[in-house]
Amino acid sequence: MSKSFAVLVGGLTAVVMPVLLVLSLAIFLHKDAIKSIYKNVDDISDGEMPATVTSFQSGPEVVSTIGGSGNGLNCSLPSVVNVFFDGSKDEDGKRHLVLQRFRQACVFHDLCYRHGLATYGYNQNDCDRVLQNEAFRLCLYIRNGRAADEAERCQTDSKMVLAGVSLGGSGAYRAWDRSTYFEFESDPSRSNGFLVSRVVDHPFKSVDPAKYRGDSDQVILTFENIRSSLTVTCITCRKVPILQWTRDPNDVTPEFRSVGFNTLPEALLKHQDQLLSETQPVWLPPRRRHAAPHLLVDSTGKNHLIWMSRNNPRDTVSCIVVADAAKLLTHTLPRLDYCAVGAGSKLSMVEVDMFVTSPLPMELPGAPERDRIFATGLSAQTTTSHSLSFCSRSASRAVDYDDPNHDDRAKCHTFFEDRISKGAGLGAFQNFAVVRPGQQIFFARDLALPSDSLFTRVRQRVLGDTYSPSGVMVAIDLAAPTTAKGPLTSKIQKMVPFDIDDRFDPMMPITRAKDDLRFLSLQTSEKTVGVHMIDFSKDNPAVGNVILSMNGSPVDLHPSWALRPVLVLETREANPKTKLVFSRGEMAIDPDKPIDPAATSEVLGLETLVFERDAAASDKPFQKSVGATCTVTYSFKTNTDFQCYRAFDPKRPMRASPATRMQASQLLVGHFAGREGHGIAFPDFCRQSDPIILQPKGDAFVQTVESLGKEGELRRKVTCTPLNTNAEVSGPIKHRALN
Repeated sequence: MSKSFAVLVGGLTAVVMPVLLVLSLAIFLHKDAIKSIYKNVDDISDGEMPATVTSFQSGPEVVSTIGGSGNGLNCSLPSVVNVFFDGSKDEDGKRHLVLQRFRQACVFHDLCYRHGLATYGYNQNDCDRVLQNEAFRLCLYIRNGRAADEAERCQTDSKMVLAGVSLGGSGAYRAWDRSTYFEFESDPSRSNGFLVSRVVDHPFKSVDPAKYRGDSDQVILTFENIRSSLTVTCITCRKVPILQWTRDPNDVTPEFRSVGFNTLPEALLKHQDQLLSETQPVWLPPRRRHAAPHLLVDSTGKNHLIWMSRNNPRDTVSCIVVADAAKLLTHTLPRLDYCAVGAGSKLSMVEVDMFVTSPLPMELPGAPERDRIFATGLSAQTTTSHSLSFCSRSASRAVDYDDPNHDDRAKCHTFFEDRISKGAGLGAFQNFAVVRPGQQIFFARDLALPSDSLFTRVRQRVLGDTYSPSGVMVAIDLAAPTTAKGPLTSKIQKMVPFDIDDRFDPMMPITRAKDDLRFLSLQTSEKTVGVHMIDFSKDNPAVGNVILSMNGSPVDLHPSWALRPVLVLETREANPKTKLVFSRGEMAIDPDKPIDPAATSEVLGLETLVFERDAAASDKPFQKSVGATCTVTYSFKTNTDFQCYRAFDPKRPMRASPATRMQASQLLVGHFAGREGHGIAFPDFCRQSDPIILQPKGDAFVQTVESLGKEGELRRKVTCTPLNTNAEVSGPIKHRALN
């Protein structure tokens, strides 16, 4: 047997065997064996809808973040698996094939496999167990019948899905060699700890202009969440004191006075100097699972950091905490440790049942400042028919527990339109919600199939639709409550049917402007990553191509540019620009040399590329404006027990290293690298106070600091050169360190 033939046989075996194992298990062992193998998985009985994926804004000018690596969001299973699942009719005579029925759970699972490790520390087992739980929750809502044994059949179906991904999913799960940072989880209860950063306006520059004259207009806050024990660090702030040692409670600095302190708390008396750059605890109510904060920039330009923290997985009670950077960097210890106005915290807190798994904050323009931010969400839990309801509640108004109308619960408005009533709109839970001032947008993909002829039913069971091809975009307009304690007034402003399959998911907005229904999507092929535009203001939305231009000609980007999420920006200036910010990273490993476990250094190639055009130019190409290719070198005294002091070994991809953590790092954009243009930042897990910051200089980026660290410590060196040829961006990263 020739070597090439052996390689071919081996490759085919690696692809085909997992599928054959799944099919063999389903055919010969089938349900009894699967129920025996997964006998003791969670038995969900609370009736809650599955948690939905959630959008997070990382900076004031970020419109959206496009994750998923351009590979679509779906169940990623061959259509023939429909044969092995229940396909009987529901009460309305509709059928639900498994690839669409469980799509919501599969969307979460796809994102977990691609981004879960780098973002939340999720291993493959975490992702698979979430899939099984969420599939079970979902099929309690989308049933193929109302028989007495439906719950048992539902549990069996969810275990079969778990068996399939457990046997065939190892190649799709991304370890530290491929996982990248992308936030999607509203309730990361399985995470032991994670880091998340937000770009915000400087908290004290307007308070003391002279003191902070040399500071950038924006700063980076990094939050570290260890089992919901939370701290915050301003990693781009200077080491200047905002409070000096004192015995006098009336010795209040302008920074503390700006957030409402007239006297100093006893805990701060005789306290050492408090520096703006030092790590501070964030005192959120205990006994809750705190996720990352949402960033909301209101119509006045103020930055709000908002937590929507769940109490437990058995209900949808949420603690809503509204803060800003200045309060978080001063002192947040309350008098009492519960979630209510009476806790005496400088942060706004209210605890209500939102009836949604992933509530989102939104601003209501024109409302009184004290009641301008609402917690909102789309729910199917408030009606027995599973019709969609829009639920809302003020995020700051104190709860009146004597109110007979249950002021501690969100108020919901149910929609009765045919396309989204009686469970038909459950597809709306399967895509990222778009939140704008006074408007929210959801995508509802069709899950049910008509009965049709016997031939059609057999064909769909055997061939099926691997992708979910159709759906409807729902734009909901929101207005002020009609009563003092009422919900937002909601109505469907626009419903647009579409026939665009989910290989283009997620579809994310290109602008924050209300009623502008242009959305962007990424789709990768073997050779390129395509950027696409879909305009849902049209009666028949279609996928169009977005042209990226560089050096006066169109350019095709290499697929590696989609592995890391792409940021879509809309600048806040007189003539706003729309910017697409790409980045990619790759370890510089010589395939011809074995990995030395005692290696004392490793090298990473890290590149970024920005395209832009006038925000008003809806049909013009995006022009390359700036780009850089950087070589990041880490040096250390080897200790293989610690991820920041060892080189990466591809044979052990679940063991991180300094370079793999940087390869997977969060991408940030903001005015934190000087007064001109947008800086690019990559937070460094192994040197948390020292992110890699790139400052624009002409058509290139330059590193603000080249070398960090002393002998015997973890050292980092960054060198950047312009990235300005079409050939470079159309091909893989060219590792200069290996040449």
